[in-house]
Amino acid sequence: MDQCKDAPSELSDHGPIRSPLGHRLMFLTLTCLAFCLFAPTTVLPILREYGQLLAEEAQLKRQTTELRREIERQDALLVAFASDRTINERLAVLDLNYRNPNEQVLPILPPGYSAPTPKAADKPLYQSDLLIPQQWPKGVRRIERWANDRGLIDLFLNPNLRPVLLLMSGGLVIAAFVLFAPRRRREKSEHLAATRQVA
Repeated sequence: MDQCKDAPSELSDHGPIRSPLGHRLMFLTLTCLAFCLFAPTTVLPILREYGQLLAEEAQLKRQTTELRREIERQDALLVAFASDRTINERLAVLDLNYRNPNEQVLPILPPGYSAPTPKAADKPLYQSDLLIPQQWPKGVRRIERWANDRGLIDLFLNPNLRPVLLLMSGGLVIAAFVLFAPRRRREKSEHLAATRQVA
């Protein structure tokens, strides 16, 4: 009977088993490294595809707007051809070189004049590789530019390196759990089993 009374006190003196501080730090370090490899490898291709879809949508909107304007202009010309006599006379002058008797055509532009070349659209100072929309916060664009200057975006977007990076992140997670997994506390059932064995 005395041995049974002494057994629980001995177990309670030891307290719950915990991992050493170094093991816990290594576990956190390895899992954070695995996350730092896994997250950009999976998210950046999706983000770039999203940016491409947004750019394509904006281009389609511009084309649709231009086509609508062209349709409206063609409709206005059709109405003018059907009803406006002045428009028909001008078209005859332009297309058929028709001139009224005693009419002289004087050039308005000086000789040697050439039409100015259309100005190219101003390119942004920095074009995002991920095609990040302009309305996103400046901090996101700043981080993307920092990563691009150091070659990190090309690294994570490289389709040949993606399987290697995913395997590395999986290996880090496995190493963290196999080598430095946190130990569980002793449960009450273990205490009860130990007291019964002593008894």
